[in-house]
Amino acid sequence: MSAVPAGRKRGARAEVPITKDAIVETAFRIIEERGLEAFSMRSLATELGVFPATLYWHVGDRSCLLGLVEHRWIEEVVLPDECTDWRDWMLQLGRRYRAHALAHPNVARLATIERARNVDSLVIPDAIVGKLIEIGLDRDLVHAYNAIMGAVRGFVLLELSPRSEPDAESDVESDLRNLDEERFPNITAQFDRLGDHALSMRWSNGVDRPLNDSFDFLMSLLIDGLAARLPVTRP
Repeated sequence: MSAVPAGRKRGARAEVPITKDAIVETAFRIIEERGLEAFSMRSLATELGVFPATLYWHVGDRSCLLGLVEHRWIEEVVLPDECTDWRDWMLQLGRRYRAHALAHPNVARLATIERARNVDSLVIPDAIVGKLIEIGLDRDLVHAYNAIMGAVRGFVLLELSPRSEPDAESDVESDLRNLDEERFPNITAQFDRLGDHALSMRWSNGVDRPLNDSFDFLMSLLIDGLAARLPVTRP
């Protein structure tokens, strides 16, 4: 990814030609380096040394641009078409999606929480729909698809909750370690197992301490559940 000099005065002549690709690459970099909260069309225009109207002319509105950023991210997730068993296919796709999310957490978080406009990003959903129909889940197609997408993307979003500042991280750990035993009898009794290992009870970020075993457990539950729904083949 080519670097774009930061902090140019808006309206000054851009050092990099303003193209659709340059805008998307710069937006990707800003979001990945600074987080979605620091991103806006105005901040992007300032970064590129142009007026916001220039961005709208090249890439459309914010949702269109975020769709292009999402596609820039998702197109690197390779479908596991080398897998001949549908169970392996589902597992590997989930793992690849999550691995790419851990590599680009801020962009992955954006793709999960914002409605972005770009139909090109439907390649993976289309492949999942095709695989569900292929294994015989046509009747439960919508429910099966929603379960897969909701579970995988929801897990990744929670796992990639934003990093806390070092001092705040210590405060979070202290708060969790000092829970009231009467109010939270089950969590406190199992805290040695749950603390920093369970969603909503962590002080580390998923990038620094990924929940690999829990994710594979989730995928096993999904795959086993789908298998149980397959139509029975009569001899």
